[in-house]
Amino acid sequence: MMSRNRKARFLSLLAIIFLSCIIASCAGKGDTNDPSDNPIDRAFSEDIKNASATVEIRYVAHMYLTAWEAEWNYLFEDLSEHYQFEEDKKLLKEYKERYEAFVEKGSMLEWTDWSDTSVAPGKARPYGTGTIGASLMEEAALYRNQVLYLIDKYYSDSDMYEYGEYTYLYSGNGAEFDKAL
Repeated sequence: MMSRNRKARFLSLLAIIFLSCIIASCAGKGDTNDPSDNPIDRAFSEDIKNASATVEIRYVAHMYLTAWEAEWNYLFEDLSEHYQFEEDKKLLKEYKERYEAFVEKGSMLEWTDWSDTSVAPGKARPYGTGTIGASLMEEAALYRNQVLYLIDKYYSDSDMYEYGEYTYLYSGNGAEFDKAL
C-alpha cells in the first residue's frame, strides 16, 4: 500500500508526463524553429550569433527583417494565385494587413520593454542602445514565425492544401558585412 505522500508524487509525475505528451503533440509535425529548415535562417545564423557591437546587431537585424518581409510578401503573392474570386483575395489581403499591424504593435511592445518605463511615453523617454536592434528582431521573428506556419499549413503534404512545394524567394548570403562597409 502506497503512502499518501508517495501517491501524490506519483500522480504529479504522471501529470507532468501527460502534459509533456500533450505539448509535444501540439508542436506539429516538425520543429519550425530549426534554422536548417529555411534559407534565411541558414544564411543569417552565423551573423546573428557573431554580431556584438550595437551597429552590427542593428545592421544584422535590419537585413534579417528585410529578408523575412520580402519572403512574407512573396508568400502572399503566391497564395493569392490559388484564389479565383476577388472576395477570397480580399480576405487574404485583409489577413495580411491585420497581421502586419500586429507585427508593428509587437515591435512597439519590444521597444517599450527596452525603454525606461518610469518616464511617460514620448520623445523624452530614454531607451537603451539595444532597443532598435531588439525591435527589428522582434518584427523579423513575428514575420518568420507566420511565414513558416503558413508554408507548413498550405504547402504541406496535406490532401486538403496541395499548393505544391514552396520555393523560397530568398537566395542571399545573410548580412554580408563585407559589402556593407
